[in-house]
Amino acid sequence: HASEVYNAVRVFISCYVWMTGFGNFSFFYIKRDFGFVRFWQMMWRLNFLVFWLIMVHGNTFILYYINPLHTFYFLLVFVAMYIFSSCNHDKWPVRVKMIVLGTLIFIIWDVPGAFHAVFGWLSPKPTIGAKSGTFHEWHFRSGLDHYSAIFGMAFAMNYPMSAAWLKAVEKRTAVSQWLIKGGIAAVCAVLMLAWTQSIFSMQKLEYNKHHPYWFWIPLLVYIFIRNISFTLRSYHLGLLTRMGKITLETYLMQHHIWLTSNAKTLLVFIPGSPLVNFFFVSVVYLYLSYRLFRLTVALRAMLIPNDAGVARTLLLVMLTTLSTIYGFAQLLTKVESNVILVLLSTLVIGIAGCFVLESIINAESVEHIKTPYLGVTGLLGGVTLVVAISSWLAEFTTAWGSKDQNNGGVAGSVSMGLIALAVFSTIVLSLDNFVGLSRLSSIPALGYPSWEEAYSELHNKIFSK
Repeated sequence: HASEVYNAVRVFISCYVWMTGFGNFSFFYIKRDFGFVRFWQMMWRLNFLVFWLIMVHGNTFILYYINPLHTFYFLLVFVAMYIFSSCNHDKWPVRVKMIVLGTLIFIIWDVPGAFHAVFGWLSPKPTIGAKSGTFHEWHFRSGLDHYSAIFGMAFAMNYPMSAAWLKAVEKRTAVSQWLIKGGIAAVCAVLMLAWTQSIFSMQKLEYNKHHPYWFWIPLLVYIFIRNISFTLRSYHLGLLTRMGKITLETYLMQHHIWLTSNAKTLLVFIPGSPLVNFFFVSVVYLYLSYRLFRLTVALRAMLIPNDAGVARTLLLVMLTTLSTIYGFAQLLTKVESNVILVLLSTLVIGIAGCFVLESIINAESVEHIKTPYLGVTGLLGGVTLVVAISSWLAEFTTAWGSKDQNNGGVAGSVSMGLIALAVFSTIVLSLDNFVGLSRLSSIPALGYPSWEEAYSELHNKIFSK
């Protein structure tokens, strides 16, 4: 609730989502792995911990909005790269795909009525983490960053061109290269000053309306300055690298450890000494976040191995088991069972689970648990899923038919959306991550690198594997 840092936090979150687009585009471009295992390993990484937080605390997915945000944009990148994947390494076809994707983003979020047509099935009812309903909250959260991921994808796509340009510039004399870099830096400084004075200085609610369309200015300025010299590129902070690995866990744990009661109250171990308490809680918070990260990665390696056949079997076992347990828990809730029955049921299920796990470990295989275990849990889990889906469809029909869906108060600007789309298209079609500035700066000096020069070495490595 600290309004003085709110706008800065919005920029940081956009950079985070930008990295989702950049990182996943880079992976699918280089590895070309659209298989079952890779997909579910990513789903596990993004949602394993939040799933258990939802189950244990009775919270909603939208409360932990970073998870649905990253999951959605991972799926966006996955689908975009999977469709016509054979043309991902061609110069212009992949860029046509990016322009089409950018246009779809513009239509869904910035053309009035389109967002409701796509996401109108989300509930308008107030819930935990969404006082104005899930539809409103999703529009607000996704709208703030609806261009962030695709800007990251464009940057990843053009990365070899930017690297080749920078390499060519730094082969010139010191005076020549710094004249080129200085010219771009001067334009960046003007853009940054204009953004700071006209956008960043706005009050929270007004800033939210403009942020989705102008976030790219501080982001690209930072990237250019960060990479302006070989010396700067040669150093990084190891602490930030290690912290970056656990950002998902630190985000989730801020709701329950750094803060408590879904980030509404403070956790106090040492009353009367707020700074000492802050230090102690922060140490506990970071340590547990790291341990949860290691646990998530270790369990993923165990339960979604690289063998696709084993991974499918284990996934089916997990789904049927969880569905059965969930259905049993709902039954206990409906009949208002007493504590003794709940504890007894938990004990029985726990013992059965231990026997199944022990048999898997001893046999070093999952084949023998397909039957009758999967038959029983599959039947019980299937019944649970049918009931759950029927309930969801009833709410789905009510939600989509609702006439009072209100948006999240962000996005929905056709004029600014067209500007953001124009900037994105310029980056994509000019093959220049700095919106044509590096290409323009090269005209009188050295010429811009050709696509073949920039990508040939990378493509040789990709296709030689």
